[in-house]
Amino acid sequence: MLGHLLDRRGFLQTGAAAAAAAAMAGQRLVQAAPGGPTVVIIRDKTKKVIADNTVDAALVQNLVDQAVMKLSGKDDVAKAWGAYVGAKDKVAVKFNGLFARATTHPEVVAAVTSSLIKAGVDPANIVVYDRDDRAFTTARVKVNRDGDAPRAYPTVKDLGPKVKAGPVDTQLSKILLDADVLINVPIMKTHVLAGVTGALKNHLGTVPNANQFHRDGCQYVADISALEPIKAKTRLCICDALYGLFDKGPQFNPAGRWDYYGIVASVDPVAMDATLADIIKAKRVEKGLAPYHKDIKHVLRAAELGIGVADLAKINRVEAEV
Repeated sequence: MLGHLLDRRGFLQTGAAAAAAAAMAGQRLVQAAPGGPTVVIIRDKTKKVIADNTVDAALVQNLVDQAVMKLSGKDDVAKAWGAYVGAKDKVAVKFNGLFARATTHPEVVAAVTSSLIKAGVDPANIVVYDRDDRAFTTARVKVNRDGDAPRAYPTVKDLGPKVKAGPVDTQLSKILLDADVLINVPIMKTHVLAGVTGALKNHLGTVPNANQFHRDGCQYVADISALEPIKAKTRLCICDALYGLFDKGPQFNPAGRWDYYGIVASVDPVAMDATLADIIKAKRVEKGLAPYHKDIKHVLRAAELGIGVADLAKINRVEAEV
């Protein structure tokens, strides 16, 4: 059993039992977990970072940098980012751009690339990517292949050799394969097939055949992140939690949106997704819904594969408002 809130029995809890479990989990999660991964949650206390569909880019930049500074333990932006990337590194930045209004906000992507540049990374060595042109259009991320700005372009025609992720034959983005460092930038939302989508499931845009990973409860999504290029190169996960989708994701459902005004950061994609699942679960229980759409098999499998930690009691959850 992977433990505590994120276990198979927990997926089946409903009503008052789920609410009680969420309350107990909240008490555990604010306690230090020595030796375990850290997940940092930074929220905008003014609640002005997003209003309807208008995003304050300056406030986003502050949230992203505060999260990375808190995670690294450094009080200087450049030094904080420098703890995860080197000036000579080639950096791949993976955003989520599949469904309109259910994508990583471009302001979050821009904040990440801006901070990488502050850490000394050459803009020409930064490549922002997702699977195809549609993702860039949907997320409003501008394609750029040259000049002084970070590069940004789809990877659908830029793929490496065939590999096997669990039972599925696939290919990885050559953008990722050519990079030294990977920064994973998902959005916080539910998924009607996988329960939750975050850092792990964001890599369905790193491969060309996402639909083949929706089999068997989406559990083999974990096997993509178990591939050595992803496992070895992932340095940071920065989750866009300006708003979350607590119901009927991954597509946008206006009734399922709630403004969270936050950024979530971790070096551990599994710990991040376990924490996102816990945040979403609390909101769903508050709304009188079942804790999850489905069992979150891919997060459990990712822990079993040694990618990261899914046991909430072993995750150091750090929360702050700025």
